[in-house]
Amino acid sequence: MLYFLPDYIRVLIGNTAFIGIVLLVARQFEKKFPIEAEQSTTEIIADWKLAGLRYGTGQLLSPVVNLSALLIINAAGGGWIQLRSDGWWFLFSFMVLILAIDFWGYLVHRAAHKFPLLWAMHSLHHSAEALSAVTGARHFFLEESILGVFPILGIVFKVPPEMVTPLTFVYLLPDGLSHMNIHLSLGRFALVLNNPQYHRIHHSIEPQHWDKNFCKLLPLFDVIFGTAWKPRKDEFPKTGLVPREEPGGILDGIIWPVRHRLSWVRSPGRTVNHERVEPVFGVEDAGR
Repeated sequence: MLYFLPDYIRVLIGNTAFIGIVLLVARQFEKKFPIEAEQSTTEIIADWKLAGLRYGTGQLLSPVVNLSALLIINAAGGGWIQLRSDGWWFLFSFMVLILAIDFWGYLVHRAAHKFPLLWAMHSLHHSAEALSAVTGARHFFLEESILGVFPILGIVFKVPPEMVTPLTFVYLLPDGLSHMNIHLSLGRFALVLNNPQYHRIHHSIEPQHWDKNFCKLLPLFDVIFGTAWKPRKDEFPKTGLVPREEPGGILDGIIWPVRHRLSWVRSPGRTVNHERVEPVFGVEDAGR
């Protein structure tokens, strides 16, 4: 029956069904091996609302974002480096893409914590105090679309179509599900692959953990740039913003960057993004 629907609708239904199945499976693991056995119902509901808003908006805007990105890529030459996928070249090209995606993702993530405009959006994600598989999609609803129209990797690389699906699956578990509420430690292998404990450190309210563990898949660039924190076996800290700040509902999620920035102005000398800042001409500013 789906065959008779437009391609865009078929892809949307397929993606939604797949994500739903993954979340259901992840939820079973969270129930069996939780870090926090009792999580705030309000926080869980907020996660679902904000994730739904972001996912729905992202799907609606994806044709425009993808078209804009494609126009930029073509204007820049359609990919400077042609990656080969024949024979053993597939594996080599695949690893090059993994490293490139991780490096760019690391830079973007650090920028989101450093520059006030980006942090004003990204801080919504960090306001979560009850991490779960759904928290990975709890972002400001326009953040992904705004960043998506700057296709740096698409400008640099011409990616063979057959690599897109394998890349999606490789990043699904360590990146997409890195917020799971699951009590799992990789121990001595904690710096090999991103995982819920490693990424939980990134969301920690503990000062020693601030600005650590930015990676998407491989902690490699955290290690190289000195932002890696190897968690101890039983190190599962509380998460959220310092000072505490949480959205009150969908409307708060929609206006979050403005609301978040205004909250700085209303509280002179407060701790913002983990740094003590003082107002300059009545307006505070800081990057995390």
